[in-house]
Amino acid sequence: MAFKDFPVGNASFVEYYKSLPDRRVAKAPKSAFVEYIAHKTLKSEKTVRMWIAGVQTPDALTQKVIAEELGVPEVQLFPKKQSANTNKTTVNQKG
Repeated sequence: MAFKDFPVGNASFVEYYKSLPDRRVAKAPKSAFVEYIAHKTLKSEKTVRMWIAGVQTPDALTQKVIAEELGVPEVQLFPKKQSANTNKTTVNQKG
């Protein structure tokens, strides 16, 4: 199964996963996707599922590998999250 064949549009990595069809025949497409990404990134399926759940984020090199495999820019698959404290400045002071 080639995941490059699935249309991505402007989807993030999680949205791309969620857009895959549900189980129909033999292997569920979403399970196949997780297995495929785990194989291509040399990570465990559990790790890939953690990325999908938003618990972890793949490192920059892994993001690049995934982007190349899917034919989608990294910034689209893994958009940077805006922090609620973006305007807050932290200063370390020594007494």
